[in-house]
Amino acid sequence: MPKLKAVYFDVDGTLWDRAACDRHVMEIVLQRFAESLPQEGTGPIIRRFNAVFFQLLEREHLRASRPFSRLRRFEALLESYKISPRGLAHELNRTYDATRRLMMRQFLRRDALHVLKELKRRGLQRGVVMNGQPAVQRHLLETLGLTPHLDHSVLADVEGFLKPDARLFKRTLEAAGLRPKQMLYVGDSPLTDTLGASRAGIPTVWFNADGRPEPRGWPTPDFTISDLSELLSIVGT
Repeated sequence: MPKLKAVYFDVDGTLWDRAACDRHVMEIVLQRFAESLPQEGTGPIIRRFNAVFFQLLEREHLRASRPFSRLRRFEALLESYKISPRGLAHELNRTYDATRRLMMRQFLRRDALHVLKELKRRGLQRGVVMNGQPAVQRHLLETLGLTPHLDHSVLADVEGFLKPDARLFKRTLEAAGLRPKQMLYVGDSPLTDTLGASRAGIPTVWFNADGRPEPRGWPTPDFTISDLSELLSIVGT
């Protein structure tokens, strides 16, 4: 087997706990606007906020891969309560954005930076493969403080292929100048991460922080970890 030369990562859900960050930010925002919203607690309002996304998709026949702006979701949330969205939706959205910028780095996964630094010390390339708009994803990497610790950032919208398309992962190998077995790919999604990388012949590490059962019908990851620090023993010295 060729010597390992690189470790590439997914970001959302792997290096960064986006779901926990978004929940925390939403709770803060709803508390600040409690007097303007129904008095049913943050939990039910957050569930409705999530539900209106799918209602918008069904109503306006858009694909989930091209999501609505958060402002539109706030407007739909207020409309579902029969609250005039004008003004208030913009305030909710602005407050959400400002709060999220302040909170994002707190939800970087424990040991993420340590692992990236240690991989560099061991002479390995470090990179990320990301879906989403390039400007947004680059800003995300900067805000999280990840940019100085990465050698490559492969962005799906730049390459023209979305995860789990194997062509995106093949482009990642080309950019790194490596063969498949010289790279390890770490991600939390059996669909977009494990499936896509394995189709390109890249060994995979499933980051399963929540102890989820391994889904049937998907490629079996080569390794499974629940903490990023476990990756270092897989990589070796």
